[in-house]
Amino acid sequence: MFGKKNYVETEELKELKVTVTALIKEKRAMKEELEDLKLKKRLEAEEIAHMVKMNKEKNNSELERAKIDMIKENHTKFADYQEEQRKILVESLQKFHSKMEEKFDSELKNMKDVLALLMKGLPNVNMEITKHIGIDPSYKKRK
Repeated sequence: MFGKKNYVETEELKELKVTVTALIKEKRAMKEELEDLKLKKRLEAEEIAHMVKMNKEKNNSELERAKIDMIKENHTKFADYQEEQRKILVESLQKFHSKMEEKFDSELKNMKDVLALLMKGLPNVNMEITKHIGIDPSYKKRK
């Protein structure tokens, strides 16, 4: 009896040792799995942070590119507007110049016509004006 009890306890002890060994192995496996999960979590967090940073940089780059394109477009539109206004001004000045030339020519013609009419109304007189220096014997003083 006494020996049988030892035998059972030894059998029980062996089973407990096997169970403890299995639990220790399971604990180690779980710790390794936990460490792997922590490592994966950290790597994923770093990857997410990297992706967010890359996305922000991409958005900033696209925004800057859009700003530059908009500025170029505005410069082009402004240059086109200035060129159009310059052409309008030149055209306007040319029209003004043409009108002024026409007006000048018509006024000149009118003045010539008036002068011709005045000349027709005046008597035709031919005169000669001479200047004598010194005393002319034929010159007599009036009293």
